[in-house]
Order: sequence, then structure tokens, then C-alpha cells
Amino acid sequence: MPARTIQIGRSLQDLQPIAEFVETFCADEGVPDGAAFHLALVIEEAASNVIRHGYAAGGRAGSVSLERRGDAVTVEIVDDGPPFDPLAVAPPDVDAPLMERDIGGLGVEMMRKMTDRQSYRRDGDRNRLTLVKRV
Repeated sequence: MPARTIQIGRSLQDLQPIAEFVETFCADEGVPDGAAFHLALVIEEAASNVIRHGYAAGGRAGSVSLERRGDAVTVEIVDDGPPFDPLAVAPPDVDAPLMERDIGGLGVEMMRKMTDRQSYRRDGDRNRLTLVKRV
């Protein structure tokens, strides 16, 4: 089955249709509940980053695509914001005292932990983040 795509709205309130899109995709594709939960979390995190950072810095459009290929789901998040490789962000120091930790970075770490493969590339004027989750 070809990839299914939804546009990322411009407001955090627009995350709800994305959550419903992911839920429907996972149900249609028979994705187990645990894997579906992980996919929902990482997609919400990535889409909210597009809204909060990409659009705030001048980006105008973004999308989430999902495709089941055998025993894996491939997620592609695309946006036309400024170049940003979330995978280049250093892992947070979770052992540091809470008040000494840098703000942010936990969402990217969650993406790393909850998916099996991650890649980023700048494709012309677009960021392309690809996440693969074995199901």
C-alpha cells in the first residue's frame, strides 16, 4: 500500500488530526498497540517541533507520511523550515541534577529510543526526517 500523508497545521491544536491519522493508520495496518503508542509519541513530538520551531522561523508547510513495509513502519516528516538536523542534537545528560540540565532535547532522545532507525537529510529547501519502527 502506498504511503499515506497528512499536512502539519500551523497550531499545536492541529496535532489532534495527526494523532487521529496515526491511530487510524496503525489500526488499518495491524500495528501492535505498543508500537502504535511509540509511533504516536514520536510523530507528535516531531510535528510539534515543526510547528514550534520550523514555522516560527519562517517555514510554511510540513507533512507526515506513514508507510508499512513488511515488518516495519516508515515515518517521514518533511518541512520547509530552516535546515535543522534533530539527530545532531547531543543526547541530554539525564544524570545531571534537574536544575543543571539544558532545556529541551528529551523529545529527540525519545525519537532515538522509540524507533529502530533514524535519518535526516536536507533535500533542496526541505528537512526530511525519516524514522523506522519495527512492528
